[in-house]
Amino acid sequence: MLRRGEEPGRSSLSLLAIPLTLVLFLPSGGVVAESHSEEQAHGGSGPSLGQDTGVGAQAALRDIQQALRRQRRLDALRRTALLDTPSEEAFDRLARLATRVVNAPVGLVTLVDRDRQFFKSCVGLPPPWCDVRQTPLTYSFCMHVVASGEPLVIEDARKHPVLRDNLAIDQLGVVAYAGVPLTASEGETLGTFCVIDTQPRVWTDEELYILGELAASVMTEIELRASRALEAQARSAEAARAEAEAARQRFALLAELSALLAEGFDIRAMLARAARRVVPLVAEGLMVELLEHDGRLRRVAVVHQEPSEEERLRALPESLSLLESEPRATPSVAGHIRLSGPEGSFLRLPLTSHGRVLGVVTFLRLPQRHSGEIDSSLAEDVARRMAMAVENARLYEEAHEAILLRDRFLSIASHELRTPLTALRLQAQSVLRGTSPSARQSAQADVTGKVQGICRQVERLGHLVDELLDISRLSEGHLSFQLEDVDLAEVLRDVSSRFQEELVRSGNRLVKVGLDAPVVGRWNRLRLEQVVVNLLTNAIKYGQGRPITLRLEVDEEHVWITVRDEGIGIAPRDQERIFERFERAVSEQHYGGFGLGLWIVREIVHRLGGSISVTSRQGAGSAFTVELPRHPMPDPVPLLH
Repeated sequence: MLRRGEEPGRSSLSLLAIPLTLVLFLPSGGVVAESHSEEQAHGGSGPSLGQDTGVGAQAALRDIQQALRRQRRLDALRRTALLDTPSEEAFDRLARLATRVVNAPVGLVTLVDRDRQFFKSCVGLPPPWCDVRQTPLTYSFCMHVVASGEPLVIEDARKHPVLRDNLAIDQLGVVAYAGVPLTASEGETLGTFCVIDTQPRVWTDEELYILGELAASVMTEIELRASRALEAQARSAEAARAEAEAARQRFALLAELSALLAEGFDIRAMLARAARRVVPLVAEGLMVELLEHDGRLRRVAVVHQEPSEEERLRALPESLSLLESEPRATPSVAGHIRLSGPEGSFLRLPLTSHGRVLGVVTFLRLPQRHSGEIDSSLAEDVARRMAMAVENARLYEEAHEAILLRDRFLSIASHELRTPLTALRLQAQSVLRGTSPSARQSAQADVTGKVQGICRQVERLGHLVDELLDISRLSEGHLSFQLEDVDLAEVLRDVSSRFQEELVRSGNRLVKVGLDAPVVGRWNRLRLEQVVVNLLTNAIKYGQGRPITLRLEVDEEHVWITVRDEGIGIAPRDQERIFERFERAVSEQHYGGFGLGLWIVREIVHRLGGSISVTSRQGAGSAFTVELPRHPMPDPVPLLH
């Protein structure tokens, strides 16, 4: 083959361009060249390779097959990643150029596999071969080029002693052939760049020189593609390694996070430790807010890799709602995300477990980072684990609180139930003594008073049992709240009349204000009576014998019931706590009761769509005010407790 810049000539082309010479290069590297006279080359009788006994031809075929099937050559061929790929303009352009320059009808870029030849380019090849773009090796001239690694020039294959029986002559119309090997840089021959004519012809030095130069360009294209394929494989391998490392880090983070969140039941400390571990692997900053019973969010953990930014985040006001409305132009990435311009972005995800919303976690990102799918997916995994830990901690707290409440309830109940039972026993023993013969002269009034005392203790026991039943019904949501038209002023008058004897015994005086005119609304009469009974009982118990005011105020939409006493009052720190179960601001040793009355009042009022509040000062009495809508919602929804 010519070197670039070398003028074409017979001496430079060696055996490629010997006129009227049939040249066949064998895989051993030897050259079988039959030099004949012009008469012999055109069909005259003379010695030829095909006239051997056949043993030499079979041995040559075995050598060719062995050369084609060498594993190193096949591996080099596979590395090109060109077998069975679509045609490409870069190869077709070179094949078209070859046919145009040498004036041949067919130009091929052929890759020779172990049992077939594949045409990467097949310009001018007749159908159906141009469609299937491959043939068996029984149709191949190119395999001889690949086996030898040397060019092959055929002027008339029909007269060639080895190739005249090749099926390509009849099926593809191959008569004249000139093929140059496509040899890779490591020395392996992969295929050929060849031109074919359907007529006998003598290939000139100039044509063969051009064919060799174009073959070099084809090989350059092949190696460029192999290089790009190797680069793509390297990039793919690097991406796979990076993905595997990211997965390993992800699993390691989640495993460590699960272990951190399982250490103890102090929610604030637990979430703070977890947040420190998450930053900055998932995001540059993180905030955790938990949902309180009143619907507000309480911030329990703030972490940022920049100390100044962490201080700024801690100083922000707490959120008023779980998830603010989304700006219309803001995209959503696996949750709720809001962009904050030059300061970056944040991803806000709810903490949910078993359908229960526990709070929200916010992942903050700096402007140079993007909210990709991997980060969002990892953030969701972190949020799920935090939610599970919060739920477990709260369940532990609730269980611990339930145990404390149970023990406290048993203590209070034993004390409260023992008091009326003791009084009942003493009164009953006294009555029995009054029925003895020695006491028959006792006054009837004395017996009547004792029986009345028994009735009061029985009534007290009944009230305590009713409170226990109400707490069970409220907790299970079974307390009846069928609404009806009720005259509230009449309810207040009826209830207050029942307390006349108790007011006389305690020394209190009841002042009623605003109870004269009817006040009609949609309520439940029995539950309204229960509210007023509990408030008046409280006022009498803590009123220290001073006046008690029962006031009713109304407008078109609402009513206000106020029960005011001038007793011991309630300290500010206790004014919220007294509405919880078994809570009160005084010692149970000095004041009886389960501590359920105000909690029951609050639950009933909330179920009726209203609210209750207290204003009090220690030593100056207390005022409990119930606000109710005159027409509450038909199916009020209870608050979360």
